[in-house]
Formats: sequence, structure tokens, C-alpha cells
Amino acid sequence: MSYRTKEENIPIETVETTSDFREEIEMYDIDEEMMGKVSARIEHIEYDEVDERKIVLEALINIEARVENTKTIEIVKDIKGGEGLEVLKEKIRYNCLLGSSDSYAVVRDAFELRGTLPDIEEVLKLDLTSYEVESKVVEDRIIVSGIVEASFVYYGGGKLNSLKREVAFNHFVDIEGAKKDSNCQLKLEVVNGEYEIKEDLEGKLRVLDLEAKVKVAGKVYEQKQKEIVLDAYSTKKKINIQNEEIEVIENVKDIHQKETIKGKLKGMGFGEIYHIEGNPILIDSKIIEDKIILEGLISLKLLYLETGVKEIKTIKEEIPFKTYIESEGIDETMSPLVELILEDINYKIIDEQSIEVEANIDNFIFLNRQRKVNIVLDLEETDELVDKSKRPSITVYIVQKGDSLWDIARRYNTTVEEIVLSNNIVSPDHLMPGEKIIIEKIVDNSF
Repeated sequence: MSYRTKEENIPIETVETTSDFREEIEMYDIDEEMMGKVSARIEHIEYDEVDERKIVLEALINIEARVENTKTIEIVKDIKGGEGLEVLKEKIRYNCLLGSSDSYAVVRDAFELRGTLPDIEEVLKLDLTSYEVESKVVEDRIIVSGIVEASFVYYGGGKLNSLKREVAFNHFVDIEGAKKDSNCQLKLEVVNGEYEIKEDLEGKLRVLDLEAKVKVAGKVYEQKQKEIVLDAYSTKKKINIQNEEIEVIENVKDIHQKETIKGKLKGMGFGEIYHIEGNPILIDSKIIEDKIILEGLISLKLLYLETGVKEIKTIKEEIPFKTYIESEGIDETMSPLVELILEDINYKIIDEQSIEVEANIDNFIFLNRQRKVNIVLDLEETDELVDKSKRPSITVYIVQKGDSLWDIARRYNTTVEEIVLSNNIVSPDHLMPGEKIIIEKIVDNSF
């Protein structure tokens, strides 16, 4: 927090504080064996001044929680049997985790003030952010190229001044089991930052020595397909089958897209911008046809010098955005899991009443499909023959909503192939309700 003091030598001071909080989120059908992921974000802070030495703060915190349950079950991978055995299989796409690890990068650099910037008397604010520029998976590690963006606000020459620098760094995250060119997901977070004001060659306080500790959390995965048995029956003998309905989250596709969000802010007179910080907030995400639609806003906070009255002020503004992302192979049965990362914010003063802001955002979208799948756990063939003697030679079946050729063939102890041939069906996966299908009785006369 920055505030105005009554002292003339340094009229602006800053103070930092922390406060613990505890919150319980009620969620149904969860237990201690499940894995939880929680993120918290400050959305708004209000204060009440008690006296010259004390204020009371109230913060509105947005807490998002997600709980996952990993279940291991034994399933039938394949079924081989005698004549007349029909097996329904399907391929499920999923992300196979190869490994994950957290690592820390220590980034150091020294900034020397250039040009007409005055000497440093006191640093009032240091804001550090970090983001990924490029990454590559090799054997047993991820190679990361990143940026630490440092924004300083300092007092010198009788006024506030600002300084912004980017420090590039490379880092390795060792992950045993990582394979070359696998997919990876990274999260960079500055966990600590320290600085020291030093003298330049002329003995003036014009050098800032920075050290930032960046947590690099990485995981490596491969997208695979596994074929599972969903159902089985025999046109010759009756079989006993044990099924179980399970919920499967199928990983369909991962999308990474960068975009620039622009907006204009209006104020009472922008003389000089000292500091600008922002936070991307996702309001809604949905899929319509082959497009992913993201709606959100960039929450901004500016520290600036107001012209005319020469007062230092702060304003909070929001820039709404709506993004359309086209991608092949997506549909409305999928659900997007979205993570927005703000890389940096640039601004340009247009005139005293308005500034133009550009925010560079990384969109990470993970497309999943949640399905209920009826899988085969066990199967046993009996010696009891299927009796077709009482069935008519030709049956005309009217397709109902939700029917599939497999369901119809299983019900009448025939095969999908026989129904397709008898009815000259061109698209077996697309049946229309009300459509008539002829089912012929085939009698096996072999002895």
C-alpha cells in the first residue's frame, strides 16, 4: 500500500502486510482420498482510516476449487470366442502423465538509470511477474525460456518516478520419464523478490540490483488412445456379461493461443503514469459449433499524476473482451477448461484525458468430454443356444430416438453387417427416428 505522508523530504511511503484467512467450501460427494486444487484471487480491497497510524482493510477474495477423483478398475481389454461372437469396442483419448516436478530459478540482474531519470532516494514499490516465452521437452527434462518483468516506482528528485525492465532467463526442470517432444504444461510464479540500491561509477545511487526467485511447476504428458470393450453378445449362444457404468473425462485437444486485448481508459487528466497492473478474469467459456467463445475482462489499477492539481491518484478500470477461437474437430459436447495468463501490459498516453492500453494474454484451453460409458468387467459363455425358431422370417423395426445399429442387432440376435447389407445403409452411424429397418432371420442349418 502506498500513502501520502506529512513529511516533506519523502511525501510518499509504502507499507506491506499479510493476513491469514480460513474458508470452507462445501462440495457434495467428495472425500479425503480425492485430489483438490484451489486458487485464490483478490478482486477488491476497501479501507477505513481509524487514525493517523491505523487503517482497517477489507478484501473480497475470489476462491475457485476443483476436486478430482482417480479410480482404477480392471476392465476387459479384448474378447476372443467362437463363432457368432460380436464385440463392440471404442477408443478413448486421454492424457497419460509421464511426470511432474517443481523447480526454482534464481534470476539476477542490475539496472542502471539512464538519461534524465533522477537518482534513487527510496524505492516505494516493486512489482514482479514472470511468464513463459518458449519451452521444449527433451529426455527427462523441460527446457524453459522465460521473462521476469520488473516494475519499480521510486522517489527521487522531489517526485515519483517509474522504471520497467524485462530480464530473460533459461531454466531446466528435471522430470524423470519425460520423453522428447512430449506435451508439457508450465506455471511460472515469482515467490520472492529482493533488491539493493547501489552506486554507479560516479558514486550516485543509480543502480538497482535485483534478485527474483521464480517457481517453475511443470508436468509432461502424452495424449494416447486406449481401446476398451463396451459390450458383447453372441448370435449362437447365450452369454453372461457383467457391466459397470463409469464416468470418463476424455481429453480431446489442448489449444494455446496468444492475443492482444486493447482498450481506452478515461480519467481526470493523465500527466504521468507511474505504475499499471492488471489481472485477467474469465467470466464465461462455451463452444458453439466449431468455435470456442471466451468472455472476460482485464481488471486494471493505475497509479498516476493528475495534471493541473499535481496530485498522485489511483483508478481502477475494466476492459471487457470477447474472443473467438476456431479449431477443427470440436463440438458442443466438449467442455473447455481455460487458464488465462497475463504476460505484460503496455500503454500510451493519447492526451490528458485518455490512455490506450494493450494487454498481452496467453490462452491455455484444455478441451475435455465427460461421458458415461458402460464397460465390460467380465464375460462368460454358456452352452445354452439362442432360440430363433419362433421369430418371423422378416421383422420391420421402426427406429426410435437414441437407437444405434448395435442396439438393434443385439436385440434381434443378428449383426450390424447383416442389417447394413439387408437395408443398403450408407451411413451406419446416423439413424433417423421413424426410419424403417428390415431384419431378416438367418437360420443356421449346420450340424
